[in-house]
Amino acid sequence: MRKAFLTLTLLICAFAAFAQEEEPQQKEKPIFFEQPKPAWKEKLRYGGNLWLGFFGAFYIDVSPMVGYELGEKGTVAGLGANLIYQGNFNQNGNLVYGPKLFVRQQVFRSIFIHAEYEMMNAYASQFYSFNPNTPVTDIKKKWEGSPLLGAGFYQGRGGNRGSFISLMYNLGYPNRGFISPQGLGGNNSPIVVRFGFLL
Repeated sequence: MRKAFLTLTLLICAFAAFAQEEEPQQKEKPIFFEQPKPAWKEKLRYGGNLWLGFFGAFYIDVSPMVGYELGEKGTVAGLGANLIYQGNFNQNGNLVYGPKLFVRQQVFRSIFIHAEYEMMNAYASQFYSFNPNTPVTDIKKKWEGSPLLGAGFYQGRGGNRGSFISLMYNLGYPNRGFISPQGLGGNNSPIVVRFGFLL
């Protein structure tokens, strides 16, 4: 009796094992090989200047930049745009904008020199060339350009990438160029402070 019971149990177990549905095999996911970026894409640099202020009036500067690294010595050349909004809370604001071309050269570790030419569309009273005797009704928006030259340094990452701070001098001063609200040492200062990043 015992042998019959043991044989029957083994037969049932064997039958159950064969009768079980096979677990579906997981399909192997195709392996996608990451395509290396073309060499020219590796040399692209993106970034810009950022500034936000609430001193007497609301002020925001968002100035994007895109550059291309030329050679192995840390030279980056490119173009960008200046987008500045200024206004009091009880009055309409003023939008100032314009394109710029720039060249940046790494000189020692995280220190760089920077040159640019900016064109700005702003009210005539926002340029060094403004004549204070102009009647208020004649103050209209216009285009004017000037070169800037300066130096700065990258913070954090080292090398020629990362967040940066720089001081720029408006070479059009005192006859031409946009009077930046980021002027160091007064409203009509030709020295401009810049904060931003370039990656």
